[in-house]
Amino acid sequence: MASREKMKISIITPTYNETETLPRFIESLMEALSEDHEYEVIIVDDNSPDGTGALAERLAEKYGCIKVIHRPGKLGLGTAYKEGFKHTSGDLIVSIDADLSHDPKDIPRLLEAVKEADIAIGSRLIKGGRIEGRSRWRDLMSITANGFIRLLAGQPIRDWTSGLRVYRREALEAILPKVACKKWDYQFEVLYKALKSKYRAREVPITFRERAGGRSKFDIKEALTFMKSIIQVYLNLK
Repeated sequence: MASREKMKISIITPTYNETETLPRFIESLMEALSEDHEYEVIIVDDNSPDGTGALAERLAEKYGCIKVIHRPGKLGLGTAYKEGFKHTSGDLIVSIDADLSHDPKDIPRLLEAVKEADIAIGSRLIKGGRIEGRSRWRDLMSITANGFIRLLAGQPIRDWTSGLRVYRREALEAILPKVACKKWDYQFEVLYKALKSKYRAREVPITFRERAGGRSKFDIKEALTFMKSIIQVYLNLK
């Protein structure tokens, strides 16, 4: 494997109707990583009706480090990350949302943290972490869900649902074949099974902000499905 200082980074970002934020996201990403890192960006678009896929192709033409994967429709967040991983070549794999709720400037701190772990998590729920701009209902739902997961899993991780993460390639490669969840529940399952397999995770405080444009895809129906799936994973039903 390449030395830690020269590890290649693969950044996976699933998209669905992100024309308002994608150009700004890519610009922020490149500013955050600059010339200090070798990286590629994998955009996995689920046939966005607002033209995100076509916009991503234009950005790929402008910047040589972007690959665009087009899928026929909304197939789930978890499957998007799995599909994106197939097209990566990096030693470290970054997952991040394209709606600017995650600040790409936090990625270097996660890259530093993963030197001492197998997974680095951008955490809203540890000391120094924050959530800004969301409704109290969404905040309460997130905090309650993560508290429940922590009790159920018996692990010290506080932010199980964060989408900003850095994985060592060998860890993600070993765990993904064991992951059955297809939607938001993927975030829990991949981390839970990694910890059960004795991979190490470390949380890094971040500020999570309400999306900068577009509409959230997470609603009460998704939340209930998510909680049901967590219990199924815990009971080894998935």
